[in-house]
Amino acid sequence: MRLKLKPRETLLLGLVGVAAVMALWPRFQASGTAPEVGTRARSQASLSPIPRIDLARLDESASEVEVGRRDLFAFGPIVSRDAPPPPPEAAEPPPRVAPPPPPPRGAGGGTSTASLAPMNLKFIGSVGNERGVKVAVLITERNEVLTGQSGQVIANRYRIERIGIESVDLEDVGTGQSRRIPLKGN
Repeated sequence: MRLKLKPRETLLLGLVGVAAVMALWPRFQASGTAPEVGTRARSQASLSPIPRIDLARLDESASEVEVGRRDLFAFGPIVSRDAPPPPPEAAEPPPRVAPPPPPPRGAGGGTSTASLAPMNLKFIGSVGNERGVKVAVLITERNEVLTGQSGQVIANRYRIERIGIESVDLEDVGTGQSRRIPLKGN
């Protein structure tokens, strides 16, 4: 509920407030709790000075490495692409290396081949647009959804060779083997 004051009461209330501030002003100044004029300037001056930026460094030449010219994965001196290749040295032929030994024979008498664990993928459909671009939708045993177009690699292991209506052909990037995954319902 709001109390409506008459103009005379409002004037008296204002005068009482001004008188109270005038009476208490010396106390606030003595205790140091009242804000002072120029407090902001004084507080900024008490902070540590801001170091000056040396703008003369802008005129210095840049480092010898140009942006975009360094191979992050190559160690050693920087090789310029514009420089001519070094002259070929008289290199000795590489030493002959014996071929690797054949893999050990398993208990069944056949050779054991190390292969990647099979990834259980299910082809759950494909999506196409009016331009004829098809995207295959596959799902892993962990219920992860994988999507890709023809030629793209999915799961860092399989390249999509062909997307059909009822199947998708995948090539194992590591072994080069192809396999066809039929459309799974439910």
